[in-house]
Amino acid sequence: MKGILPIVIAVLLAIAAAFTVSRIVSNEKAKLNRKWRTMKVLVAAQDLKARTPLTVDVVSEGEIPEMYYSENMLTANNLEANRRRLIIHRIAKGQPIYFHNLEGQESDKSLGSRLRLGGRAITIPVNQVSAVGYWLQPNDHIDVVGTFQNAAGENTEVVALTILENIVVLKTGNRGKQITSDGKAASFSTVTLLVLPEEAEMMVLAQKVGTISLTLRNPEDRGLMQERAWTTLKTLLTRERAKKLRMKRIQTLDTIKIIRGISKNLPPGLGRN
Repeated sequence: MKGILPIVIAVLLAIAAAFTVSRIVSNEKAKLNRKWRTMKVLVAAQDLKARTPLTVDVVSEGEIPEMYYSENMLTANNLEANRRRLIIHRIAKGQPIYFHNLEGQESDKSLGSRLRLGGRAITIPVNQVSAVGYWLQPNDHIDVVGTFQNAAGENTEVVALTILENIVVLKTGNRGKQITSDGKAASFSTVTLLVLPEEAEMMVLAQKVGTISLTLRNPEDRGLMQERAWTTLKTLLTRERAKKLRMKRIQTLDTIKIIRGISKNLPPGLGRN
């Protein structure tokens, strides 16, 4: 009997271990299933150009992981209410369609009732320089850059940093006035932005302690900065950050490419020597 007891204990321990492992595996599978559970959203059925009306013919229903779903994405339930609204940004085939991809419509409906749940509208003062030369218009995407006095002990330095990224412009100018690119000179003194409640706090404080400027970005550029650094007088004068960003600039912004073997087709004086 004494010789059987250790065997029984070992078997029970093995069963308990197997049960524990099974539970762990099952829980992990459940987590993965929840993580990759999909949501149905409207996507572009083809490459859509700007000024394309939103109709059933230009969209299809696609699925994305729930973790990437945003309430700003259109679903099939939103199609009828937004039918014929113009798409203001180019959308590649298969990409989700967002509410801010659609041209705004003036109505008696309050601005607050048109906000997505969880969003907040905040208005900030701007001038020609801080508002990108008045080129901003509703549905544009911008970043917010702030300049502040940074006090460290007895030393004080001026710093500039990007506070918020990929913020949507709701309105430019006063209520009822929407600035459009109609070829005429346009100016406005305020811009209304769509932000989170926490971002609204950041904007209020930033205006109190420093100055802010807006930078315009491509609406399809939804990337966020990886390096959360800032510019100081030292990094500006020593070109420390500029040196680090040189390769990124070449890869991202420089689009001119040298094509070899075409100098014979160039006007005199522009070919190789």
